Amino acid sequence: MGSSYQTILATGNLVDVRAAVSASQQAAVIIPVAEDRWAVVPLQEDGVYAETENLAKLLSLAQGSVAASFDVFDSDVIVATLFRDGRSYHEYLSDQAYLVETWDDDDNEILFDLLGRPYPPGASPPSGAYGADPAAFAALGVGLVDESELGVALSRSGLRADEQHHAILHALHLDCGPLTMSSKEAAASGLGV
Repeated sequence: MGSSYQTILATGNLVDVRAAVSASQQAAVIIPVAEDRWAVVPLQEDGVYAETENLAKLLSLAQGSVAASFDVFDSDVIVATLFRDGRSYHEYLSDQAYLVETWDDDDNEILFDLLGRPYPPGASPPSGAYGADPAAFAALGVGLVDESELGVALSRSGLRADEQHHAILHALHLDCGPLTMSSKEAAASGLGV
């Protein structure tokens, strides 16, 4: 079993980040990862999964702010959604061929990727990453972001998802540690502000 965690990268000042977390009424740890960049690690209510999307929307509402929710599932796949002005503007999936199965009301199998796109049984999903657009992610970075390095990190296969996430964050010039913590690790870290 690999790593699973849910984190949010928020840009902007700490006052606005704290206000968004407070407005969400969701418990979270806020940890600095660069100048005006924050890891917001929601605490898991059920011990398994922490919702990130609604909090990321709120974090992106402050003037000039963007936020990205990151879900890493068992070191297999990364799902990221980027937000500006309270709305999603970009989706990223590290491996489109990673599918989960469910059944409809008539017990027919349905396959979905982690962006919710359905595939009929026997259909071959695309391979590789979806949304590996470095320009979409660049606003999350600090300083001059090398978009070709970021593009390689976003589209790189052969790495575990947590390793790929680290490479993406490194290309954005961020402290990777807090953005790759589980909620339990973040709560115990003593790094929160």
